[in-house]
Amino acid sequence: MEDHPPPQQQHPRSERSPLSDPEVQRVHAQLMREKEEPQEGFPPLPIALLFVFAIMVFICGIYLGEHSAGFSAFVYDPNYDPSTAQQESTAPAFDPIARGERVFAQKCAQCHQSNGAGLPGTYPPLVDSAWVNDTRVVPSAILINGLVGPIEVKGAVYDGSAMPAFGDLLSDRDIGAVLTYIRQAWGNQSGPISEEQVAEARSLYGSRGSSWTADELLALPALETVSAEPEIVQEGEETEAQEEASGEGEAGAQAEGETEAPSDPNTI
Repeated sequence: MEDHPPPQQQHPRSERSPLSDPEVQRVHAQLMREKEEPQEGFPPLPIALLFVFAIMVFICGIYLGEHSAGFSAFVYDPNYDPSTAQQESTAPAFDPIARGERVFAQKCAQCHQSNGAGLPGTYPPLVDSAWVNDTRVVPSAILINGLVGPIEVKGAVYDGSAMPAFGDLLSDRDIGAVLTYIRQAWGNQSGPISEEQVAEARSLYGSRGSSWTADELLALPALETVSAEPEIVQEGEETEAQEEASGEGEAGAQAEGETEAPSDPNTI
């Protein structure tokens, strides 16, 4: 005989609604009285809050106008003033020696070496070279048009390789800078070559279609542009010039003294 659990007692489902409870209905009625009726849209902002927002926007606009630095992406100084910065910013002075050294390292050092000594039998040296320290037109003409054929430098003949033309590769300023550098480097003491002198040489020989030979370079005239080299005066000549200048100065002083001498007060 099997044991079965006792049958559960079934209670009849309550037919009474929870809302029918007087206590619950009373609480709901109280909540409904305290709650406002819903309205469509959003309630307007208080006038005072609008004034606060307007003042904040105004202050922020003034701050950005004074400290925005023109909204430049390259400025990080809050006190930057574009008007005064443009007046204070000046281009750095051009240094032909520094620029010429850079150009030489890029274009010339491969052949003439960084010390200007060149390679024996192939590339002539630039140290104490008469071609480097020659008149203004010869060095400029060599760089503008190039050089071919044998050339004698310091008693040695070099005919190993032609020198290319740099007239289309370098500007007048760069040619003048590199020539100024090599004329004052490694013990060379020649004067600088200006951009105007290179421009004159280019105007005369820039349209030449072929490179120079040594004989053609020797026949070139001097430039009309005033040389920047200081005049070399021998020691004896300098002494004579100083004595002449001293004599002229004393004579002038005497003549001036005679001219400014006071006259007789009784004379009209």
